[in-house]
Amino acid sequence: MTTHLKTVKATLVIGLILLGFLFTTTLLSLGPTTASAKLISFHSYMDLSYDTSILNKPLQIDVAIAIPITVKFWTDIPDVFGKIPWPFNNLILFGSSIVPMQSIHLELLDAPDWANIYFSSPDIISDIPFKQDGVKEIISDLVISPKIEAPAESQKITIKVSIEAIGRLNSYTFQKVISFTPSFIPTISIETDNPIRTVGPHQSVSFKITVKNLGNKITRVTPSFIGEDQKWTTTINPPNFEIYPKQESTFVFSLITPYDFGWHNEYGRFQIDFNSEVYPFISGSATNNESIYLVVNNNGFSLPGFEFLVVIIAFIVTVAIIQKRRSIN
Repeated sequence: MTTHLKTVKATLVIGLILLGFLFTTTLLSLGPTTASAKLISFHSYMDLSYDTSILNKPLQIDVAIAIPITVKFWTDIPDVFGKIPWPFNNLILFGSSIVPMQSIHLELLDAPDWANIYFSSPDIISDIPFKQDGVKEIISDLVISPKIEAPAESQKITIKVSIEAIGRLNSYTFQKVISFTPSFIPTISIETDNPIRTVGPHQSVSFKITVKNLGNKITRVTPSFIGEDQKWTTTINPPNFEIYPKQESTFVFSLITPYDFGWHNEYGRFQIDFNSEVYPFISGSATNNESIYLVVNNNGFSLPGFEFLVVIIAFIVTVAIIQKRRSIN
């Protein structure tokens, strides 16, 4: 008799517990607008981390670099839910007997046009941890590839990380700013309207040379002569320019031909190198050299320095011919 009573009591207790679970499950499944949702809900938390040393140096242009981004995810779901029998624990928490997976979405809020920036996996999946499970870590690579037009100065991008609510587990969103610097690429273009000129002895000629900064930072451009012949008088002004990105400046190369520059097929060939470097100068930064070639031809046969004498001789010869013709007549 005693044993039978104990069995009945145990059955009643288990029945009451099951009825309580079913009641609670029904109450919790009424929707987020009910009082139950306000009374029983749990929080999600997230953070992210990455190896900052990867971004401590300037990023090369047109080279993709992958930065592993570790997303950390945890909740405050009490450990007691791990002791509630299945499937009642899951029904209470998520409204389903099967534990769902949590989807974590990664998004770039302000990706610039001058770089290719994206996540290798913008949506990552994680188990939903209870409080006793600690922190879940999931990794997705952030890929950054600056283009040639990227400004060579510190830049910032904002990463938004978000998850949606599942059952009694609330949604969560946060943002984090990541800084990086594209490297400096000194790139210029050089143009001149007419690189070949024809002049006579001891004449001056000028070439206008337009230099455009195609790089991604203020660039100092400095011209220099290569293999200069001392018998030519040459100058180039100004001695240098600081040119802003996508802007251009004009140098003027002037020369005076030598007195003896007058024979057929004689010419002068000039090489001018243009060195470009970041301004203000940064130790260890890249530099670049571009060259232009200018040619000066003579305009025909001449006797430099004897022009007046030739005129006198021609005059005497002309007079002599006239006198001879008169004497014959």
